Amino acid sequence: MAGTYQVNGQNVTLKFEYTTTIAEALSIVGDCAEYLWDHGYGDHGTDDAPILFSDLTDQQKVNIVDRHIVRVVVDAANTFKSVKAQEVARLAEEANPHTL
Repeated sequence: MAGTYQVNGQNVTLKFEYTTTIAEALSIVGDCAEYLWDHGYGDHGTDDAPILFSDLTDQQKVNIVDRHIVRVVVDAANTFKSVKAQEVARLAEEANPHTL
């Protein structure tokens, strides 16, 4: 498994690590980052001083992908919490229906 969970006092360090060739990693991260870049991720600069995707370093591309991974994980967790709360509320309301 790629994920690890390490407790450090009151904190925990979550890591998801994958090993592949440099070429494959750069290809995957580069393609993913460019897709995300084209969909609004990253600092695009200003009209007067635009930043092009081709100007980004490998680390900046990794940072774009990392932001997306965090967003997906947190959004999924928040969606789960919301659906769970909606189910609890629905069951409570079904137990006390309106009548005429």
